[in-house]
Amino acid sequence: MNKKVYIIVAVLLALLLLTLFELFLGKNSLLHQKQLAAEIASYQAEIDSLKEVIEVRNAEIERLQNDSMYKETILRTRYGMSRESEKVFQLVEPKPEK
Repeated sequence: MNKKVYIIVAVLLALLLLTLFELFLGKNSLLHQKQLAAEIASYQAEIDSLKEVIEVRNAEIERLQNDSMYKETILRTRYGMSRESEKVFQLVEPKPEK
């Protein structure tokens, strides 16, 4: 009977050690789970910031499609365009002397 008890205790101890090994050092250990959680949080923050960028860009698209004055302002300032009968003067500041 003593042998059976030692075998049962040895098997239980082996299972306990195997469980502890997997819990702390295995493929899905607690440390690995913590790293994955941090990585997921980082990706979620990136997704949130990209959603904000998408919202801003969609608002810009909507404005360009529907607001002719805004379109005209963009064309004038970014691309130097003017209406047919207008003359455009570009003022250039002189470079400071050294």
